[in-house]
Amino acid sequence: MPKFLLGCLVVLAVLAVGGGTAGYFMVIKPAYEFATDVGGFATEFAELNEQIQRQPRYQPPADGAVSDDQFERFLAAQRDIRIGMAGRLTELKEKWEEMQAEIDQADRDANIVELVTAYRDLGELILDAKRNQVQALNAHDFSLQEYLYVRNQTFRALGEDVAVASFGDQGGPQRVRQVPDEVLEMVRPHREELMEGYALAWFGM
Repeated sequence: MPKFLLGCLVVLAVLAVGGGTAGYFMVIKPAYEFATDVGGFATEFAELNEQIQRQPRYQPPADGAVSDDQFERFLAAQRDIRIGMAGRLTELKEKWEEMQAEIDQADRDANIVELVTAYRDLGELILDAKRNQVQALNAHDFSLQEYLYVRNQTFRALGEDVAVASFGDQGGPQRVRQVPDEVLEMVRPHREELMEGYALAWFGM
């Protein structure tokens, strides 16, 4: 995955959390101020997180396990988000692929101006996805932390790293957890369906 995409994931994800993000945004303060001014993205993103009904923090198991119940709820939540996004999910993916192709062709990383320009173009799409995510988490009894843990383990089991990169929305790096064989076996039959929502993971969903 291009480095610029990893950077975009972290910037977009940490907008909604505090704590350790302060130092990060001191480094990219101009970009943060620009993003904050565009449509109130950061404010609305944070307000949407506050609408998640199950707020207690989730403590992931040390062995990286995902229960059958967690995975089934995750599949259902992903389906709800994709249905809620309808044709906009394709639009979200196409916009990022277009920018990614341009950066790859130039054989360089995107600079901060390009990053926030991409945010400006994609802001409402991301907020639309976030609204659908909040509804899905409430419908399937997820806290944000539990959902993100299950999502990350699921995509790791598929051999995809994008969800791992977007853990900035949890407030900081977490130890990379192994994926037990049981999770690999549980996830494998659902690969095709899960990859339909792969673009959502780019943005922390």
